[in-house]
Amino acid sequence: MNRLAAILLAIALFVALPCFSLFAQDAAASPAAPDTSQAPDVPQAPAVPSASQAPAIDVVVFLKPYAAAPQESFVALQKAADLIAQGKWKSAYESLDNFDKANADPFALAMKTSLMLQGAVRSDMHRAFGLVDLEAGQSLESLRSSQGDYEPIAFDPSALADEQASAGVPPPGILSKVLGDYFYDVLGRFSGQWALSDDEIMTKVLDNYGKAFSLDVYDRSSLLNYAEALVKSDRGEESDTVYRKAIRLGVSDPEIRYDYAMALSYRGKKAEALVEIDKAIDFYGDSPDRINAIALGAHTAAELGDKEKTEAYFAAADKDYPGNPTPGILRHMTSIEIGDKAAAEAAASSLVASYGSNPAVIRSLVSDWYSAGDTDSALSFLSGSIAKGGDDMTLGNLDFYLAVLISQVSQSADDRLTALKALDDAQAHYKNALGEDSQVFGVIDQIRQSLQPQAEQPAEPEAGQADQAAPADQGATVDQGAATPDQAAPADQGN
Repeated sequence: MNRLAAILLAIALFVALPCFSLFAQDAAASPAAPDTSQAPDVPQAPAVPSASQAPAIDVVVFLKPYAAAPQESFVALQKAADLIAQGKWKSAYESLDNFDKANADPFALAMKTSLMLQGAVRSDMHRAFGLVDLEAGQSLESLRSSQGDYEPIAFDPSALADEQASAGVPPPGILSKVLGDYFYDVLGRFSGQWALSDDEIMTKVLDNYGKAFSLDVYDRSSLLNYAEALVKSDRGEESDTVYRKAIRLGVSDPEIRYDYAMALSYRGKKAEALVEIDKAIDFYGDSPDRINAIALGAHTAAELGDKEKTEAYFAAADKDYPGNPTPGILRHMTSIEIGDKAAAEAAASSLVASYGSNPAVIRSLVSDWYSAGDTDSALSFLSGSIAKGGDDMTLGNLDFYLAVLISQVSQSADDRLTALKALDDAQAHYKNALGEDSQVFGVIDQIRQSLQPQAEQPAEPEAGQADQAAPADQGATVDQGAATPDQAAPADQGN
């Protein structure tokens, strides 16, 4: 499932590339997941479910699961909900806290937790949160991305819920549902870092969502989260009921159909998955996300050996993305996934012929073979394509990635010489295509240095200085065997 997700992500990167410029002016930025390794643990902007991006809420809908609260509690909950609807997140929390300082009311605890998940601008391991009252023109998204100073509010839903349970307070369905949301978010954001192990957190996700589901307290997001958790916990058969409930909430919702198809495919129910995939494709309409469903369909049909169906998905991609590398990338990836080497090479050849001057396309081809463990095919293809000739930009890209790939898979003297020759050729072609001042030459120098025998290497840098010479995403060296070729890539050419 992780591999398939990577495929879909890589394909999506090309959807927004209708044309290509030369190398970016800034430091190279490969199309990969954002690097969060330098982000501080505290504070962090909380991950917010897509359904809660807008600060305003429908108060009537929001309060419906709280209808069983005692009258006094409901009045306080309604006051807080009205404030949330105005984007007054901090005031809403303070209002609830004034009503229930001891955190003894399970309905108030549920709403406090919900507003923290939806409205916090900062989070410290989801045990302290920063809240604001939005001013005119402000949005949570802009505040989360800015460096603001927010007084943390200590609030630990897990501990508070345990205290209520120890006191014999029965949790209402809405508290179980919100705690499910909370632990699901903790698992996604703080995996391996939290006070509980991932397995323990997953158990809490399943237990809380399960209780809420049994009481018919759920929303679209909680149903999809619960179903996903069931599948990941090898309880996929139980997820069918949950997905069907989600589908009843949104019969024409393409994301629900897509998620269900992913789950079915993961569980080995490929034929059933195709039914949901086709519905997702139809319901996506003109949405850019439609390509993800097409990719999943092609992959699944190919796994089933249904060539006619696979070609139908490829044709849909051709229709949706004319003059774009996306369909070719999809063909290449799918062919590799099912072990059809001839088809993979044919797709790659077609892409080089049309888009070889774009380094992102060459990088995608090499990285896909590399990820599948078939570096021999990648090396053979790059060498063969270079022998066929082409324009300077295409040949520069091919030579560059040949050198990068060799640097990842071999340390023999002969292979180092081959890689160095490829770098020399790449540099010559890039000079013709880009001139003398392109930043790609700095990357080439770094790779060339890494390929020199150890005796010729400069002295070891002092501690803490080892990475300063290489810009982000470009530090692939011979002794970084775990790195993928695209980590040494020149910058994208996409807009």
